[in-house]
Amino acid sequence: MIVMYKLKILLVGPCASGKTAIANFLSDATENSSGEYRPTQGVRILEFEMQNLNVSNRYLKAEVELWDCSGDHKFEACWPALQRDTHGIIFVYNPSKEDHARDLELLYNYFVTQTGFSYKNCVVFANQKQPADKDVKHSSKLLNTFSRVPQVSVNVEESGNRLRADFNSFIACVLGGLKDRTEQEELNIINMQSA
Repeated sequence: MIVMYKLKILLVGPCASGKTAIANFLSDATENSSGEYRPTQGVRILEFEMQNLNVSNRYLKAEVELWDCSGDHKFEACWPALQRDTHGIIFVYNPSKEDHARDLELLYNYFVTQTGFSYKNCVVFANQKQPADKDVKHSSKLLNTFSRVPQVSVNVEESGNRLRADFNSFIACVLGGLKDRTEQEELNIINMQSA
C-alpha cells in the first residue's frame, strides 16, 4: 500500500527570478507560458500529485501544493499566512543579478531564521535563465547565510529533466522528515495510552 502525504511547498525569491516558470514546469501547468514577464500578484497555488517517491526504500505518494509567492515586498504583510503549515521552502534567484542575493538573504531571515523553520527543509535554486548566467558562481554570493542549505543550478529550458530530478529529491527529503515525525507522534500516542 502506498501512503499519500500532503505537502505545502513555498517557492520564494526576488521579483523576476523565474519562480513562475519553475512552478509551471514542475506542475506541468501551461498558463503564462507566452514568455512575457507578468509579475505574480500575491501568490499562485498549483496542486499536483507526485508518484513513487523513494523515501528510505519505501515508495510514497505526495499531493503537493506549490505556492508560487510574489517577490514584491508590497505583499510582505501576507508572509505570516504563507508561512503557516509549510513543509518545505525553495528559494529561487538569478545569480547574475547583484541585488537578488541580498533579497534572498532577507527572505531567508524572515521565513527560516525568525520563525525557527528547519534549514533541512530548504533548498536554493540558482535559476540560470540566460547562457551568460552559467558563468556566475552562485555559491560564493550566498556562502554565509545559506552555507547549510543545498544549492542547485537550474535551467527550465536546457535541463528540465535535471530540475525535475532535483525537485523530486528535495520532496523526498521533506517527506522523509515528515514521515519520521508522524511515526514518532503515533508512537508517543500509543505509549501514552498503554501507560
